[in-house]
Amino acid sequence: MSGPLWRKKVVVKKKLILLVSALAMLLVAASVALAQTESVSYVGFITSISGAEVLVEEDPQDPILGGVGSNKGYFTVTDETEILRWQDGATVPAAFEDLESGQLVVATYAGPILESYPSQGGAGSIVIMADAPTDDVVPEPPAGGTDAVQYDNAL
Repeated sequence: MSGPLWRKKVVVKKKLILLVSALAMLLVAASVALAQTESVSYVGFITSISGAEVLVEEDPQDPILGGVGSNKGYFTVTDETEILRWQDGATVPAAFEDLESGQLVVATYAGPILESYPSQGGAGSIVIMADAPTDDVVPEPPAGGTDAVQYDNAL
C-alpha cells in the first residue's frame, strides 16, 4: 500500500516544482519588461523605408565593416509617432511622407524593443535634421521625457 502513496507524493512534488518554475520565469519576464523604461534613440541616416518601417543606421558607410557593425534599428511608425523637422533652432511638425532615404534623423523608440540586430520597436519620435546645427548639438527630443543619444563619429 505504500507504493501508491509514494507515487502521489512524487506527482505532487513534480507539480509543485513546475508551478514554482513557471512563476520564476514569469517574474523574470516581468522584470525585463519593467527594466526597459529608459528610452533609446539613434542619431543616424535613414537607409530604408518599407511600409511603416524606417531603418536608421548610425554609420551606413562604416569603412571597416561597410556598415555591417554600426548601430542600426528598425522604427515602426504608428499613429502615435511624432514626426518632426529641425528648423531654425526648433522642431516643427512634419509628416511621414517627408521622410526620405539618406536623411539625418534622431529616432527614438517608444515601448519595448526587440533584442535583435538590428533592434526593432515602435517609434516614439523621428526628428528630421535637414537644417541641423553645425556644432554637433542634437536637439532635445519632443515632450515626454525621452533623452536623445548623441554619437561622435570622429576617429
